[in-house]
Amino acid sequence: MRLKDKIAIVTGGGVENGIGRAIVRAFAKEGADVCIADINDSLAKEAAEEVEKAGQRALAIKCDISKLKDIDHTVNAVLEEWKRIDILVNNAGIARFKPFLQVSPELTRKIWSVNLFGTFFMSQRVARHMVKRAKSIGYKPGDPATGKIINLSSLSEEVGTPLLSHYSTTKGGIKIMTKCMALELAEYGIRVNAIGPGIVDTSIATDFFAIKENYDAATERIPLKYHATGKDIAGAAVFLASSESDYITGTTIMVDGGLTAQ
Repeated sequence: MRLKDKIAIVTGGGVENGIGRAIVRAFAKEGADVCIADINDSLAKEAAEEVEKAGQRALAIKCDISKLKDIDHTVNAVLEEWKRIDILVNNAGIARFKPFLQVSPELTRKIWSVNLFGTFFMSQRVARHMVKRAKSIGYKPGDPATGKIINLSSLSEEVGTPLLSHYSTTKGGIKIMTKCMALELAEYGIRVNAIGPGIVDTSIATDFFAIKENYDAATERIPLKYHATGKDIAGAAVFLASSESDYITGTTIMVDGGLTAQ
């Protein structure tokens, strides 16, 4: 129960085989109450039911993080219901495999609005609450963390990835966003870190990996010779959300089977 009595928001936490859903499950198992903020209302409700079956409280909120009004609604709803937010996981994101020469402005705008705009302003809105609480309790250096913000990045923040130039650009942005946020929020006891998943078997990659040649080639690149699952990423999220990581801020933990070590 490493997250006992903590209040968490997980964006994009509804998809059954997604990283976000795995994080939701892991947080509930560790004792956290979880708000699932997802653009798909029915999937958010399914995830919330799973949290409640695990014995924790849950909120399901329809949220398109590319829209500021949805971000504000989500944060306000959690504060109204539970009075505080201890953990934010910015998991929601989109990716589309496309050759660089064929990427359209419309597709780029869509991906950037979710992956960058959504992560930035959801963090800002939650951090405002965390800062206010830190001031109210008189946080001092060395005290327990007053909040944890965890951004989902990618190995693409470190290495070039063919067919994902538009997506990889957002992950490079998340890397430096994480560092900047960590520096500005450190004085309030808020830790900000990122997780960089490697190749994970989720719905985002279903079509691409349905082609055996693609799947085999990707597997061959991984030193550990197998793909991650959502549970592998969720383990890192629990660690970063818990007090065990209180002296870590401004960094990305790569969960990639050794890909970026090459």
